Amino acid sequence: MLTLENFTKNWEKKFPALTIKSTHFFIAVSGGVDSIVLAHLLYSMKAKMTIAHVNFQLRGEESDRDENFVRDFAAKLNVPLQVHRVDTLKYAELYKMGIQEAAREIRYAWFESLLKKQDVLLTAHHADDQTETVLMQLFRGTGLHGLTGIPHRRNDVLNLARPLLPFTKEQIKSYANEHELQFVEDSSNTKDDYTRNLIRNKIIPQIQAVYPNVNENIFYTAEKLKEAEAIVEATVTSFWKKGFKTKKGILTLPIVYWNKVKDNATYTWGLIQSYGFKPTQITEVHKLLEANNGAYMATPTHRFIKFKEEIQIVSNDTSKEHLVIYVGEGTLQTKNGSLHFELLDKIPKVDPSSNIAYLDATKLDWPILFRTWQSTDYFYPLGHPKKKKLNHFLGNLKLSPAIKEQVAIISVGDKICWVVGHRIDDRFKITSNTTKVLKITCQDKS
Repeated sequence: MLTLENFTKNWEKKFPALTIKSTHFFIAVSGGVDSIVLAHLLYSMKAKMTIAHVNFQLRGEESDRDENFVRDFAAKLNVPLQVHRVDTLKYAELYKMGIQEAAREIRYAWFESLLKKQDVLLTAHHADDQTETVLMQLFRGTGLHGLTGIPHRRNDVLNLARPLLPFTKEQIKSYANEHELQFVEDSSNTKDDYTRNLIRNKIIPQIQAVYPNVNENIFYTAEKLKEAEAIVEATVTSFWKKGFKTKKGILTLPIVYWNKVKDNATYTWGLIQSYGFKPTQITEVHKLLEANNGAYMATPTHRFIKFKEEIQIVSNDTSKEHLVIYVGEGTLQTKNGSLHFELLDKIPKVDPSSNIAYLDATKLDWPILFRTWQSTDYFYPLGHPKKKKLNHFLGNLKLSPAIKEQVAIISVGDKICWVVGHRIDDRFKITSNTTKVLKITCQDKS
């Protein structure tokens, strides 16, 4: 049963961080019974709210009827209203996508543009929507996450909550009848043109004939699977965390460690999903473990590189550089110039130019790394016994923001040897005991 009391109890349980008194809510209202009831509940709780309505202009006069209804509804409640009118057909044709996909993209992009830092969007998804979503995922073929259905809360690019999720359509309609709430019907919901409508109008009624409590049962199962997913994620994350190693500044995984769970797709998916891979690539990623040295797989954000008996995980961030240097002599081309390396058998006459570094080669462990600096870096500037955050060091140089962003370092693992073009690290300076010197000369692009 849906009552203000039950709704409030569920709110306090699911959204303890969202206090009614201090949060401003945008409520997505189409004019249908679900969103009208949601808005009425928030209004009854005396929430600070704004109604948001999208007119997709897909149903002619009916779309305008819905917009006018929502305008009248907001006026009766005396709450602010935002309306977005958009030619969805034109948008879908322009970006070559389906109508439903276009409508969803339009809707959420607009909602995102409305929300300020402390705002939260509320949508009227309910238990019947959850049933439809879980069944659609099951029929398509999915893993554990797909069977958890619609989440109660999102807080990524969109700060969103779904407080009606535990309640069924029937309970929502009963609430509307009890409070004599008017609403409009979307005629497209009765058509079976879309997969969700087909499941809603044809398949679920047949299932309900055998299992009358199908909505409640699937909702309960999805909630339990959310708990199971959290346990699985924690276990998988802990496993990979123990296996990660950072060598010469590169995140690596020993292949022998990966092979412990190679036959378990859940573990591999738990690793690769955050690097832009898709579930269908699991088999190909496994092949990389036995590929030739230097083989790799790439996503828009990362590369998995087979190097000796390890997999290196390297970011594709084009704004940063990350180059591994395997030999002690030669020239390395970088985005902003070049580095020339020479190994010397005796201490040379030191050139005072800041573009030249002289390092004690016996203190180096090859390969070394050339990379863009990070905010967490620190080093021991030449002549100073105490470490200094690189960010502070560069700040004192009063570089322009653009030049500061381009600063790179030479490092051995996590230890900086040289802030290129500025200062070497005191730990790698040449002394009277030095027997071999690495001279590095940097030359900017002309």
